Parts: sequence; C-alpha cells; structure tokens
Amino acid sequence: MLKRLRVMLVALVVVAALLAAASPAFAQKPTRVLIVTMDQMKPGYAKQYNMTNVLWLQNHGAHFPKAYVGQMASETVVSHNTIVSGLFPKHMGWSDEVMRDTGNVLGYGAGAIVTVGDLSYDQYVKLIQNEDYPKLGDYMHDAFPGTIVANFGQKKYQVNSTAASSSDFWAYMGAKLTNADPDFLPWLGKYRVPEGKLPSYIESDKRFLVSSGNSSDTYETTFTVPAYLYPEDGRYAPGPYADHLSGDAWVADAAIKVIEDPDSDWSALHLNFSGIDKIGHMWGGGSVDNVAWDPTDLLTEIHMPFIAKNADTQLGRVIQKLKDLNQWNETLVVVLSDHGATYGEKSHMVDASGGGDMSWYYDPNNLCANTKYGRTGANNEAVLAPLNATGNIAYSYQSTAIEAWLIDRGWAKKFEAADAMKAMPNVIATYVRWGDRYVLASANAMTRAERAWWTAHGQELVDTMAFSGAADVVGLLADRTSYGVYGDHGGAQQEVQSIQMVMYANGMRHVVSKTQFRLVDVMPTVLRAMGIPQMAPMDGKAYRLPL
Repeated sequence: MLKRLRVMLVALVVVAALLAAASPAFAQKPTRVLIVTMDQMKPGYAKQYNMTNVLWLQNHGAHFPKAYVGQMASETVVSHNTIVSGLFPKHMGWSDEVMRDTGNVLGYGAGAIVTVGDLSYDQYVKLIQNEDYPKLGDYMHDAFPGTIVANFGQKKYQVNSTAASSSDFWAYMGAKLTNADPDFLPWLGKYRVPEGKLPSYIESDKRFLVSSGNSSDTYETTFTVPAYLYPEDGRYAPGPYADHLSGDAWVADAAIKVIEDPDSDWSALHLNFSGIDKIGHMWGGGSVDNVAWDPTDLLTEIHMPFIAKNADTQLGRVIQKLKDLNQWNETLVVVLSDHGATYGEKSHMVDASGGGDMSWYYDPNNLCANTKYGRTGANNEAVLAPLNATGNIAYSYQSTAIEAWLIDRGWAKKFEAADAMKAMPNVIATYVRWGDRYVLASANAMTRAERAWWTAHGQELVDTMAFSGAADVVGLLADRTSYGVYGDHGGAQQEVQSIQMVMYANGMRHVVSKTQFRLVDVMPTVLRAMGIPQMAPMDGKAYRLPL
C-alpha cells in the first residue's frame, strides 16, 4: 500500500513538473489581431456557399451562432466604429447615416444636419475626439509600441470611420481618373486609385490601380431590376484584369503587403470585405432564383455564390501568408459581419414596374449641410406623404427602418410625426426620442415571430442610438420590408441583426457558444484575450475565450 502511494506521489510530481514546463506555451497570449469584417454576411452563408476557411475557424475556434448586431443603426458606417471601440452608437459621436450636429463639432453650424457617409477622415477624428475615447489602434500602440495598425476596404466611409484617430495606415478605392495610354494600364477609360494614408509600397504599386470603366457596361446592372437601384461600380467584383483585380482581392493584397513588409511589424489589421454587401443590396442576398447566371461567365461575379466564396478565398490567402511567415500562432483572428440583411418582399420605394429611385435619403427642404443627396425621387414624396403632410420634416433616412429629424422638435410635434409614421405601410412600432433613450409611441399588428423578437430586443436596440444628434422619431418595420433598395439593412429585424461571429487563436479549445454576442463585445473580448487592460469604459462585455 505504501509502495503504491509512493509511486502515485512520484507520478503526480512528474505530471506537475511537465505541466509547469508546458505552462508558458499555454499562457502565451496573441500579440497580433486580424479582424476581417465581411460586410452584410449572413451567418448561414458559410455552409450555403461552402466557405471552407470560415467553416474551419468555426469548427476549431469560439463560434457564436447566436451573435447579433445588438444596436441601431445597423449600418456599416456605424457598426465598424463600434467593432474597434466597444461603444454603442450613442456614445461614438454619430449613430446613423444621418446626424444633427448639435454641438457644432464639424463647423457647419449648431444643429446642422449632415450625412455621415460623406464625412472626411478628419471630420470623423473631430467627432471621436469630442467624445474622447480610445480605439483599437490606441490599445495596440500602447501595448506594442512601434507596431503598425492598418485598415483596408473598398469604401471610403467604411475605412475612414474605422481608422480615424488610431490607425497608422489605411486605404480605400478612391477617385475615378481617366487613362488613355494603353501602355500604362490594360484598359482605356476610367480607373480608381488607392486613397487614404498609404505606405509607400502600396502607393507606388500599380497593382492597386483598378478599372472602374468595366462596371455598369460589363456587369449589366445599370438597367437590370432590382440591381439597378444600386449597381456595381467597379469596386466589388474582381473584374477581368488578372493583375489588377478589384473587390475583396484588392483588400487582401493590401493586407499581405503589410504582413510581408520586412521593415515594420504589425499588431492589428482590420480588413473590410465588401463584395457580399454590394451583391446583397443589388439582389436581396442569398441565392437569386429568378436571375440566371453562368459560372463560366463574367456575370457570375455579381451573384452571391461566387462573391461569398471569393471573400472566403481572400481570407484564406491572408491566413496562408501568416502561416508562411510564422505569424499565424501569434495572431488572434476575428471573422464577423457588421450587420445582416433582408430583402424587399414588402418594398415601398419602387414603382409599378419594379424599378425606382435609390431612396435612402430625403431632404425635402434642402437643409442638409454637406451632401449631394438632396430631394431624391418622386417615389420618396409618394411613400413619405404622411410624414411630409406634417410640414415638419427636416430630413429622413429610410432603409429597413424609418427615421425622421424634425424642424420643430417639441414634444407634441414628435408625437404628431410618430402618429403619421404609424400609418405608413408595414410599420410595426414607433418611438420618439427623449434625451438618451426612446419612448414607445405606438405598436401595430405583428406576426408571432416579429412580436417575439421585438419584445425581446426592440427597446434595447433603439435606445443604443439615442443621443442629441439622433433621429427624433423612429419607425421599426416588419420582416422583409425595405424602404430603401431591394436588399437592405439598418433596422431592428432579426434577419438584419443576425451576424457571423467567430474567433480563433493558436491553442484555443473549440466551443460553440449560446451567448448572444454583440458588436460592442468584440473590442473588450479581444483585449481580454490579448491580456491588454482597458483604458476607458466600454459598453460591451469582455468574454473569456477558451485559450
């Protein structure tokens, strides 16, 4: 018996020694983070389109199939800044595509209405500095001095808002120029150049010049219903030029340039793959049964089966480069979407033939201070007639929700507008803003599923956007209802709120979590996984990853 005990004690000592020797490897925390935001990706796309790299991460990392946006507005220009700040929109300085600048931060005048997607990088910096909060780059620079933080994507506002105040490099597909020299580029006509704050090895590389003259003519989306509401413009599909691929390949190539750079070290990359978003807006997302496409033809590039798989392919290229350069085991990988999507089964911004105006923005009195989007479209006036009849609309923005900024913001006037909004087709609930929250003004008929989701999340979601510059009145819409383009997002519907979310790092134990993970939880969870303390309060929760 004593002999057996001595043997057991020796064995325990040996095991303890082995665990002690191995503990540094288990305790090693990631020193880099790669965030890949697949704009408008629905969580079901990974299986539907055999996105093998995303599926591998889901099957080996921490997968959150119940993740949702957790805020409004569920728009790119809002969500991307939430991802890198951990803050609800109400605390960011802007909470939707439109805002009222009550503090005259941007210099247009106190109370000026501005469209957020049209702001410059410096203007985003002003809004962020006015609220005084740190972002991803601030944390990485503090934890890993001298390292590079970079952001790349197709869209100007997407990249500028994400990079503002904390990134070293950022690039998006910029202005259209005209080229008439066939020796310079393989095409004649218009092309886009990279803009932002560029490292020299991207700025001087002609690979990052991409054709925009091949967009509408080649892809036939200018006159095709319903895609022509928001046609391809040369930034999202890869295109026919192998040495100048556009779309998500352009973004991946920029990231790979940073990873390969021998003269600098990077700590954070935020990549914005926007192909899925563009195709989702054009066709409504998912498979498009009523549109024939041939996978051997260039037109396949503007349909979801190709574009989703292409996004996954570009993710795989970046991952492979990390492995090739022995950086994979140091990197925390986050793959997510910034919002979900729905389509206009019940659409109220189209004419009888199925076409119509791209009608997100409506400025009946031309009060907006900074935008090209003025009084757009007869369809706007027709469908927004109940609101216009109040004579009190300064600006409205409509997608899968309706939001109105009023001229007279008195309490009675807000309820008057809410009452008008209640009468509009497929509005299920209206709210009026009271300071930093919204008050329910009315609730209409809903399906059982709509009511269950609205009861659980409606008030929570609208309150996340409530600040002095937010809409005075908000109308939530029924499922599969769009007041914007055919495929859209922005509101509170479950389809619009459901998102892709997976995190992976070397040594992580696979887990499928039932947690309702939100965008505000990304930043605090990343910091916790990397062992970096928070500098300031966040609205999100820091979850413990199974590292």
